[in-house]
Amino acid sequence: MSEDGKSSALRYEELRLPQLADLPRERTVFFISVSPLEVHGPHLPLGTDVVIAGELERRYRQSLAERHADLIMVTLPPLYLGSDALPIKGSLSIPARALAAVLVAYGKGLAAQGFRYLFIADNHGGPRHQLAMEAAARRLWRRYKFYLINPFNLDFRLMVQHDPEFLRRTGLSPGTCGDDADSHAGTNETSLMLTAAPAQVDKTYNQLPPATPPSLKGGAAILAAVAGICRACGGRRLAADLLHLANTLAWVNDPQMTPYMGAPALATPEAGEAMLRERIRNGVELFEKALAGEGKEPVHLPPMLWPLRILRYLPE
Repeated sequence: MSEDGKSSALRYEELRLPQLADLPRERTVFFISVSPLEVHGPHLPLGTDVVIAGELERRYRQSLAERHADLIMVTLPPLYLGSDALPIKGSLSIPARALAAVLVAYGKGLAAQGFRYLFIADNHGGPRHQLAMEAAARRLWRRYKFYLINPFNLDFRLMVQHDPEFLRRTGLSPGTCGDDADSHAGTNETSLMLTAAPAQVDKTYNQLPPATPPSLKGGAAILAAVAGICRACGGRRLAADLLHLANTLAWVNDPQMTPYMGAPALATPEAGEAMLRERIRNGVELFEKALAGEGKEPVHLPPMLWPLRILRYLPE
């Protein structure tokens, strides 16, 4: 039994070879948390994204176990790996190609044993990080008909682009839902940590002043102009993606950049619970789609900027 007492959760690193050999290949699903070590303001730990991912993983397993009692759940040790970590001393970032290579290697190793599913818990919105995830997933599908599923590639788009149904279900509003104005260690992530690991949140979080997005200048302004052209030509999705990238670049390149974006002081455990609940709902739907596909139908989750996925080859 897992720590929540409701889902069978074997630990891969504790299995002996006979136990591994006895796992039913068609009914065993693997879970792993993947996110970088990254500065999250003065009030959250460097491992914030993996802490949140660990809570997501636990809830993914619990929800799937309630729906599919026949599944065997196996957890892999978390990977503190990710691309596009906040460019501040203290963050540890790796190239997107390296991240993709690790995920492909893990998937290949599981596929060689006859397994079919690796579900990822993730909480990092770095553009190249998400592009690497989907590139790895598609490579594993092409080569092995293996499912690598990362629901955050979908969740992040819904958050950033203010999907009406997503906002309605969470009860959150623009500026507090993990969008560009709340993109890092602000209201959303602080709320998530108040739910997942409140003891790791510094008590001064509610004294921090809000950090607001800087004006678009230089390359960010050019990107925003290109986004406007794309929108005028009917490319609304790419336009929205480019505007997000412009906002991100304006923040991380700002000489006066704060190590968080948004208003941590507005965070509440209730908002964190609402966000987790909706993300679990979305994730389980995607996982069930993979389970129903049985190696015959892919589950593609193109992240933001997928038409420009060549960006993942750029150096950190």
